[in-house]
Amino acid sequence: MNDLSATDRCVKCGLCLPHCPTFALTGNEADSPRGRISLMQALGEQEVLWSDGLFRHLDQCLHCGACEAMCPSGVPFGRLMDEARVVIEPRRQRSLLQRLLRRTGLGIVASPAGLGITGAVLGFYRKSGLHALTNRLPGLPATVRRLNRLLPASHATGHSAHANTPAPEEKRGSVNLFRGCAGSVLDQQTLQATTRLLQKLGYRVNVPAAHPCCGALHRHNAAPDTAQRLAQTNLEHFSGNDDPVLVTASACTAQLQAYANLYAGKAATAFAARVSDIMHFLATAGLADLHFMAPQQKVAVYLPCTHRNVLGQQQDVMQVLQCLPGTAPRLINPDGGCCGAAGAYLLSQPELSDRLARRVAARILESGAEIILTTNIGCAIQLQAALQAHSATIEVLHPVVLLERLLPAPHSPSTKGT
Repeated sequence: MNDLSATDRCVKCGLCLPHCPTFALTGNEADSPRGRISLMQALGEQEVLWSDGLFRHLDQCLHCGACEAMCPSGVPFGRLMDEARVVIEPRRQRSLLQRLLRRTGLGIVASPAGLGITGAVLGFYRKSGLHALTNRLPGLPATVRRLNRLLPASHATGHSAHANTPAPEEKRGSVNLFRGCAGSVLDQQTLQATTRLLQKLGYRVNVPAAHPCCGALHRHNAAPDTAQRLAQTNLEHFSGNDDPVLVTASACTAQLQAYANLYAGKAATAFAARVSDIMHFLATAGLADLHFMAPQQKVAVYLPCTHRNVLGQQQDVMQVLQCLPGTAPRLINPDGGCCGAAGAYLLSQPELSDRLARRVAARILESGAEIILTTNIGCAIQLQAALQAHSATIEVLHPVVLLERLLPAPHSPSTKGT
């Protein structure tokens, strides 16, 4: 039986309400953390009226962690939402097509082979010109146009492997790089830039072959058994050494670090302790040995919910970016605010997802930024699509991509502060 007893820790104070993105959109108490806690309590007491409304209010939760980060009672809202979705899953009335799409989607991201095939297909679709052509075709359904916008045009696609090549000057030892499912298919440029940057810092970068998804999508979508299987596989793939495991997507970092709480055993605890977001690693390892050029474009930062609310490492991102001379990147969302990506949410809840994305896009356009930096692949995809809808030519990059881009070429003189 799934344990929802921790809902009793909620005192219904309402301090979470102003921080909940969905409550801000709908104004419906049932779309607030407090309202969802009440629904979970009814589930736990088996006194719930099964209805479309129940599913909708629980499904519309973004899992952004904003309520949990500020809750004075320490209610573990994220864990409770995962438990609640497992409870309600058997009661869902999905069509055959919906069941097929769900099973296929979760199956692909759980399979390195499936990701490889998907990456190859999407790479061909983009490079062949079909991606750009589809954007110009008249009469296409709005859903098709939206999905086409969500496929990054500028990010390298495919499932290419990184060579485990020693850095030119291996001064600092070795690290492991976790690719992730979405990153390996849609954001090779971040993985490649991370590898090159770490090598220039003196690290040997090891990428275990064919390791799977972190399991976050499955954990948050009522498939805990699959999430646990993926976790066990990752523990095995990264058991060959005791080096740090570096992650370029904040959502994956949060999930991998959560292994210590989700799964019993010393192996899970030891692995979680080795996991570090790349920005935290760079902030602690230091970039003093590298001299960066000044960016020629106005730079701003959008901080993902997982980086702010779960990892609690907002300061690391801004600290690392201080190494760029002549620039002080503006934080687009200093008071929080979700872009609506939230894993599979951008596909399962398109209306709310797009409304949230438009809010963030408006802030970005108002800022005058020419480059937006964000530390989660889902947020990058969401923001790029929202900006594309405004015909805005603003790049959305991981900070590591910009850092590596601003390193002088080997033949160029590198003068600190220039």
